[in-house]
Amino acid sequence: MFKFATVLTITAVIVSGFAVQGATLERRACSGPDETKPVCQTTDGSPSVDDCTAALGKLSGQCHQYNNVGSTCTSMVTVGTCKIDVCGFPGAELVSGVNCGGYLQTILNDCSSNGKVGGYLEPASCNVAFGDQPYKLQFSHS
Repeated sequence: MFKFATVLTITAVIVSGFAVQGATLERRACSGPDETKPVCQTTDGSPSVDDCTAALGKLSGQCHQYNNVGSTCTSMVTVGTCKIDVCGFPGAELVSGVNCGGYLQTILNDCSSNGKVGGYLEPASCNVAFGDQPYKLQFSHS
């Protein structure tokens, strides 16, 4: 899928000229840290902070959305009451080298209340492969 998208981007650059090429490259390369704030949705029914901390500790690899049937989310890890999901179009992922765990830690830090945590974060498009597609990381109740 990546090779196909690369061909489309190169074709668009050839057709459109250098102005589009510069804009496309700028959009995909964050110049500084991504300080996107999460959307907090913590309620009494949210998963526990302890379970989400444990789930975050078990997370490994790139957070890649590969579910192409029904839901637009892939569950990456489940521990107790907590589930870590990555949501977006099938194939959605962060650019190589961007750690999804850092975004999830931001949700934990900003959205914890009374031992519960709930919410999601949509990283800056410059940190998302094919940045024009939706991509979201979230904690939800298992």
